[in-house]
Amino acid sequence: MAPAVQAVAAPVADQRRHAESLSALKNRIKATANVAKLTGVMKLVASAKLKAAEDKLSAAKPFGASLLQAVATREVFLSEEETAKSSTKVGTKDHKRLLVVLTTDRGLCGPVNSSMTRNCVRYIDELKKAGEEVTLMVCGEKGRLSLAREFHEDTVLALDGIFDKDPIFETASAIAERAVSREFDTLTLAFNQFVNAAKFDSVRYHFPQIAGLPVGVMPARFEGYDVEPENNEEALVNLMEYAIGGSVFYALLESQACEISQRVTAMDNASTNAGDMVDRFTLIYNRARQAKITTELTEIISGAESLEG
Repeated sequence: MAPAVQAVAAPVADQRRHAESLSALKNRIKATANVAKLTGVMKLVASAKLKAAEDKLSAAKPFGASLLQAVATREVFLSEEETAKSSTKVGTKDHKRLLVVLTTDRGLCGPVNSSMTRNCVRYIDELKKAGEEVTLMVCGEKGRLSLAREFHEDTVLALDGIFDKDPIFETASAIAERAVSREFDTLTLAFNQFVNAAKFDSVRYHFPQIAGLPVGVMPARFEGYDVEPENNEEALVNLMEYAIGGSVFYALLESQACEISQRVTAMDNASTNAGDMVDRFTLIYNRARQAKITTELTEIISGAESLEG
């Protein structure tokens, strides 16, 4: 009787394994298909937002890009003497730099945050090797979780939730106000710059700090303009503060467009990969099901033949 019991038990155990395998595959196919649906919806939502973000960026670019370039040119706000003086300090231990980094609050947007943080880590290491004193302001939860944690002693401020809503000048002004209130030789703004729906660049712009502006002296480039109030120093400081705030606002628009465009690409790739996985799992499931049916038929035929014998 013992051999007969063993002969019957083996197919039963094998059938259970087949059933468990088929059930697991079926659950995996269902879960992967749900992921594909979710990423597909996220792609559609991001695609709808991308058009609005591109329109806002296009409207702001004529003014924002020119302003950003102008503020980053020291000679616009500093006299020749002050420009030469500040340039000699760059890359030395006497040079103090405030680095403002713009990242996103949410993930699932491709290499946007990893590229920015990787470049900033490399840049900060280079500055410290040169002897500069670096202070860090990080905007965005993803940047805070990486940069502020790695350089916590150098971080003076970490802001979250700046992209909970569309960027507004009030948000940019708050960031700029906290930046210019500190005394540094150079303010460096790092952000992702939108190129097209499939490409972006991680860039840095360097601004002279408010504290470095000439006292009581209006640069020669402004002599042809009527300035109100007559206090040139106050007018120049106000102009510089507005210019930095406008530059930060434009950088926020660039960062938002990069985040959304890369989310479209990431969700499209995720949907494609999930669909491919569903196809592969379905093929494996069908083969396992056919194997199970073949095994059952073989057992039935073998049993029938043994009864006839």
